[in-house]
Formats: sequence, structure tokens, C-alpha cells
Amino acid sequence: MRPVDEPPYPIRPVGREEFERFFRAGEVAFGSHPIPEEVEADLGVFEADRSLAAFEGDRIVGTAGADSFRLTVPGAEVPAAGVTQVAVPPTHRRRGILTSLMRRQLDDLRDRGDPVAVLWASEAAIYGRFGYGMAALGAGFRVDRGAPFAPGRPVDDGRLRMVELEEALAAYPGPYEAVRRARPGMVDRPGDWWSYRFRDIERFRDGFSALFHVVHESGSEEVDGYLAYRFKHDWGSGGPAGTVRVEELVATSPESHAALWRFALDVDLAATVEARNRPVDDPLPHLLLDRRKARMRVQDSLWVRLVDVPGALAARRYSSSDAVRLRVTDPFCPWNEGTFELRGDPEGAECWPTDGPPDVELDAAALGAAYLGGTGLGALARAGRIREIAPGSLRRAGAMFSWDPAPWCAHVF
Repeated sequence: MRPVDEPPYPIRPVGREEFERFFRAGEVAFGSHPIPEEVEADLGVFEADRSLAAFEGDRIVGTAGADSFRLTVPGAEVPAAGVTQVAVPPTHRRRGILTSLMRRQLDDLRDRGDPVAVLWASEAAIYGRFGYGMAALGAGFRVDRGAPFAPGRPVDDGRLRMVELEEALAAYPGPYEAVRRARPGMVDRPGDWWSYRFRDIERFRDGFSALFHVVHESGSEEVDGYLAYRFKHDWGSGGPAGTVRVEELVATSPESHAALWRFALDVDLAATVEARNRPVDDPLPHLLLDRRKARMRVQDSLWVRLVDVPGALAARRYSSSDAVRLRVTDPFCPWNEGTFELRGDPEGAECWPTDGPPDVELDAAALGAAYLGGTGLGALARAGRIREIAPGSLRRAGAMFSWDPAPWCAHVF
């Protein structure tokens, strides 16, 4: 019999020698049997000291992990924990294991000094109760091949080259980093993350080809953009009806952006070009003569959780110079509960606890949703997620938190 003071499902980190068992336990919960190639790739980016496993005897019955990233926030960047591998097998659902893992993980992140945690949610209803808010959206496009551009598109004096993977991995980081530093929601790709991102395991291709890689070089022969795509052949009664799937397109200038999209839209033997997880403010629809040709679908992408409310708020920049007092409710992380005075502008910010009366009241999930500047405070208030206490303060706070460009995370972890 278990001692009365021993938790029913003890939680601890796992070592690298336990990784395969840890990884397989998580993948079972996602309905997958990983192959050795997957296990090897994921081991390359695994951080054992950030892993957590729940045990029933010697069996793993719950997993959670985190990756160490630098997250771009409005006007700055912060250390962030990229939460991943969160899973409980079907046999052990609704036993409190997930809540225990989230509790332990957030305590650990606080101890490590991570001000922010971010994740991609497999199911959107799960993470709000743990203080995560939907902070960024991703746009999907489906465009007819050959859709013409409108007059006046950026004139390109550069060139496009198709390259092999080795050259691509050397060329891609430059433009990616340039875009990452300017776009809230983006994370860096340290260590083995570049090779991990473009691993090309056949079972994940969904019937498409292996990756093709294209770089755009400016007049100075500097790589200022790239495109990674796949192709799926199909033939209809009218001839070729293939599909181009844009896996990642990153460009540092309007010219390289337009040139890479033009390349994707003109690939031979295709009828359709599709892209997933594009920024919601991608200029593509404005490039087209008929913007309806870019059929667009939007869904949630990055979720944000403030682990250290004053630290995270002080780390970003703000679009207008102002001050506001925020009353934050956070029962899952009670150290964040209280009223905080935020003073910020485009150059910097300060935030500290205060005994003064609050201007605006909101919970941790709403604050996480607003943090990257892509979710308006007014929209949250109209949804009942924020309460204005001092008249006019919501408008002022909303102007502070807004940011251009819209948040986007190109990196799924």
C-alpha cells in the first residue's frame, strides 16, 4: 500500500537514457507509434532538465517538456519556455495528472527565472485554465496556380536559386533571424533546431514529395529570403492538377516576399498552391489582382502564459507613452495575483506592485492573449474577459498594448 504522504503519480525529470520511453509514452496519447528516425530527431533537441514525467510504479503515465527559446515580444525579446510533449495516455485521463504536471512545470519555470511560457495547443480548450491565452493567429491560404499580381507590385532585381538541403541550412538562418527580431511571437532556433525543423521524414509528408528549397538573393547576392515547399502530383480530365504546399516562406523585403510567392504560384503541373501557418497580415492578398483568389482560413497558433507578470510586462515595449494599473487574477499562479502599475512607451517600461486603485481588471489568460500585441483589449472586454474600472482606461491600455506587425510564430515545437 502507498504511504499516505506519497502522491499517487510521482513526478520527476527523466534522463536522456529514458528519453525513448518518455517520448513513446507521450506519442501514444497522440495516437502515434514513432519510428526510430523520429526518436533520434527529437532526442537531438531534448532538454532533460526541463522534462517531467508522471509515474505509476515504473510506468510513465504523463509527460511534459519545455524547450529553451528567445521569444520576440514587442520591441524586445525575452527568455521563454516552449512547452511541449504534454500528454496523458487514454487509460489515465481525468485523474489530475495533467493538472499536476502543469503545476510542477510552472513552479519550475518560476524557479528558473523564465518570465514567459509559450505553447501550441493540440486542443484549444485545455490551457486557458492554466493561465495560457491565445496570443497569435496563423493564416492558411489556398490559391489558384498562376493567379496574377496586381499592377505596381514590388520590382525585383534579385534572383532565385534552387538549392540542396546542406546549402539551405547554411543560408536560411540569416533571413530568419532578421524577421525574427522584428516580429513578435517568433522564437530563435538554437543548436540542432534547424536540422530538426527541416528533417524530412516520409510519414509526415502526407503523400507530398520531399522538400524543395529555394533562396532569393538580392542584387548584392545576399540571401534575403527563402522558400521550402513540397509537391503532390495529380491529374484531372483537364490535365495536370497538382498541389504545391508552402512549408515555410521567410522574406526580409517586399521584393523577396513577392518574388518567392510568384515562384510558388508558377510551379508547373500544379493547379493549387496551399500554405499553412502564415502571418495573418501576410501581404499576399494585396499582391493579387483578385484578392479573393487567396482563400484564407485563420486559426489559433501561439499561446502565451506570463510566469512573472511584472517582469514580462516590463520586458516589452509599448506603442504609446502612458501608465495603467492592472488588477490581475491568477489562482493557478498566486504569486502573480495583485495590482501592478505599468508605465511604458516605445523605448522601455517599468512595472511594479501597487496598492493604488486598479484601472483595468483581467485574468492571467487574458493578459497572455494581449501580451504580444495581436489580441485587442477592447475585443477581450467585449467578450467579458476584461473589466474596465476607471473610465477611459481600457482605450488607453489598448493603445499601449497594440503592436505592428501582428504576432506570428513560424516555428512549431
